[in-house]
Amino acid sequence: MLTDLLYRLRSLFRRNAVEGELDEELRFHFNEQVEKFVRSGLDRAEAVRRARLAFGGVEQVKEECREARGVFTLETLLRDLGYALRMWRKNPGFALAAITAIGLGIGANTAMFTIFSRALSFDPGIDNPDRVVLFSPADAIASEERSWSGPVFQSLRSSTRSLAVIAAYRYTVVNVSDKAALPERFSCAQMTASAS
Repeated sequence: MLTDLLYRLRSLFRRNAVEGELDEELRFHFNEQVEKFVRSGLDRAEAVRRARLAFGGVEQVKEECREARGVFTLETLLRDLGYALRMWRKNPGFALAAITAIGLGIGANTAMFTIFSRALSFDPGIDNPDRVVLFSPADAIASEERSWSGPVFQSLRSSTRSLAVIAAYRYTVVNVSDKAALPERFSCAQMTASAS
């Protein structure tokens, strides 16, 4: 692992030396391929031609080797930053305008997100929502019926002393319409009023 890290750092900071070694290694493999074709009975010109076909594009192989080093993304980032700095020195007014526009865009997006997240967040109107408890009958998991009847709920509400407020709710579908339009179906929750 340490040797891998040292190799990556060397590839990043001693790029010319590593590129020279890569060129030398690729040249060695290409020459070995040519010699292999020559030993199989081809003349040198045909061997070189076939070696180039078998080897593929040299620059493509170099790019694959650079990516395998694991510093390709960092090299690209450093190259892009260098290009950005050169362009900034060449035309500082445009760079300042671009940076300002990006900053204003980020600020506007942040402000809009804050406004919409506050406007669209649901406030249940409960003082201590972390103290709310939801409970259902013991056999609710095994059966489809997950609610109590009205008299059972009233009895529970009047007899409990450990809970401050007890309320019941149920989900239902309702039809809503005005006189001019066809009715539309909406999901809603019906709740009992608070006893306190």
